[in-house]
Amino acid sequence: MVKFGKQLDTPLGIFGGTFDPIHNGHIFPILEAAKITNINKIALTPCYIPSHKNAATASSQQRLIMAQEVSKDYPIFYPEPLDINRKKPTFSIDTLRELRVKHPNTPLCFFIGSDSLFSIFKWHEWEALFELCHFIVCFRSGNVVDKLVSSHENEVMLKNLLMQRQVEDPMNLHQKLAGHIYIANTSPLNISSSAIRTLLSNNQSIENLVPASVNQYLQQYKLYQQGSKL
Repeated sequence: MVKFGKQLDTPLGIFGGTFDPIHNGHIFPILEAAKITNINKIALTPCYIPSHKNAATASSQQRLIMAQEVSKDYPIFYPEPLDINRKKPTFSIDTLRELRVKHPNTPLCFFIGSDSLFSIFKWHEWEALFELCHFIVCFRSGNVVDKLVSSHENEVMLKNLLMQRQVEDPMNLHQKLAGHIYIANTSPLNISSSAIRTLLSNNQSIENLVPASVNQYLQQYKLYQQGSKL
């Protein structure tokens, strides 16, 4: 717990995922949201085995290397291997608890997409997440939040959550360790990892879909291509 009157450190951003592979649809909205919220350091955290979907195609080490490559192109990121080092199915709360121990005086800002906001009630120990971090939502749709919330199956719960947690000023994220939701107005980018894997398996170009260093790594080791040894 931060002592009364003690100034907090600069917030640390956190962005996790399977990253199979990581692509511009992941990176660009986070960069845009980071600029809006004045966050200048982001832990890029590939999960070991996703708890909510099928296992990744590329290995944990290959996906961590991709995070390292992204960090070369965009120094705001750094590769965080906590999930991979755990070597078991991972939950976001486990990572956040470890990061909180490492950074006791730092606001933790977890970047998510609107789809993750709408499914937050299914997250493991979801209520405890707000004791550990803020959420920055990269809104991937041109529709307003209220309209989407009103059409969602958890409409009442989402409205109550946003009423309690949402802040309009991103600087609020800098003034408290955890507990807020900030909706960042980011540009949508319709790219998927599965589509990239399909393109690579057909030996098609992905040059404008992934960071340059990631593309070079994928081409060098022929990841996801027919006949490759992942």
